[in-house]
Formats: sequence, C-alpha cells, structure tokens
Amino acid sequence: MAREGLRTLVVAKKSLSEEQYQDFENRYNQAKLSLHDRGLKVAAVVESLEREMELLCLTGVEDQLQADVRPTLELLRNAGIKIWMLTGDKLETATCIAKSSHLVSRTQDIHVFKPISSRGEAHLELNAFRRKHDCALVISGDSLEVCLRYYEHEFVELACQCPAVVCCRCSPTQKAQIVTLLKQHTDNRTCAIGEC
Repeated sequence: MAREGLRTLVVAKKSLSEEQYQDFENRYNQAKLSLHDRGLKVAAVVESLEREMELLCLTGVEDQLQADVRPTLELLRNAGIKIWMLTGDKLETATCIAKSSHLVSRTQDIHVFKPISSRGEAHLELNAFRRKHDCALVISGDSLEVCLRYYEHEFVELACQCPAVVCCRCSPTQKAQIVTLLKQHTDNRTCAIGEC
C-alpha cells in the first residue's frame, strides 16, 4: 500500500484484565512524569502493550495532493528554486508522493540512501552517492542523523547539488535542524512550509 502512496493503518485489539490495565496505567503515568528521556520511556511503555494483539483490519488511506501542487512545484523549479521534502512518512510513501507531485520526475534517477548506523557506513554511502549525477536523493531520518554526526559539511554540499531531496521518517526536530543547516552552510535563503 505504501508503494501506491497510501497511508497504512493497522487496527488491532487486545483484552486486558483489570490488573494488567492498572499495571500499564501506573507505568505510563510514571513515564510521563520522568524528567529524563520522557518520550522514550512513554513510547517503551506503550510499545510493551502493543504485543500479542488480534489483527482486526488493515486500511490504506489516500492522502490526495492539494490543488495546484504540481504546477506550483514546476514554477518553483523553473525559477531555479531547489525543493526539499521533509516528512515523517515511510520511505515508500514519501517516494511515491515525491513522484506523484512531480517533485521528482518519473524518469529521474533516485538514489535511495542505504540504512546506515556507523561512520564507516556513512563514508561508503556518501562516496557511492558522490558518483551519481543529476540524481534525486531519498534518505531516512536515522541515516541522515548518522551523516550529520560525522560528515555534516560533505552531506549538505552533496545534497545541495541534487535537483530534489526527500528526507523521510524525519522528526519535527530534524526538520528544523535541516533548515538551520542549510542556512548555515549556504548563502541561499530558505523557506520552510509545514502543516498546521
């Protein structure tokens, strides 16, 4: 479904005894009161509950483009403006949306940055990407974080040469970080537009 540009939603259920619910509620409330790593602790408690569930259904929801997205992107591109799409979507969904919006043309080469977790892997992947020409870039938030940790300047320099960049599975913090980096590393003006 993600390859078709649909947002995937899985619906499942799990029955809890009163004791299981009380245990969950106590751990959840403790995690919410934590002063350090609150988000991670809350996510861990919720994730512990989301196991051994009964699958009810799977849905694919079409998230249609707003009117005039395609011609607007084309006008911006024709004006020499480079466009980056920063999204929390999965890689497949983000790539499909980039193509359907014509951010990336259907015939354009796309370099999908491999998942990386170390400095060495980042170095190898950046070298592989460096050999590509006139190629759009798709990179996940996790891989982006590793690249920026070890090769911030090199990554920004290479990415700025791309006709389009898609950063998927990005957190709101990463989105802000990318805009700030582009301001710091280039003399270009940046404009960030987000959903409300």
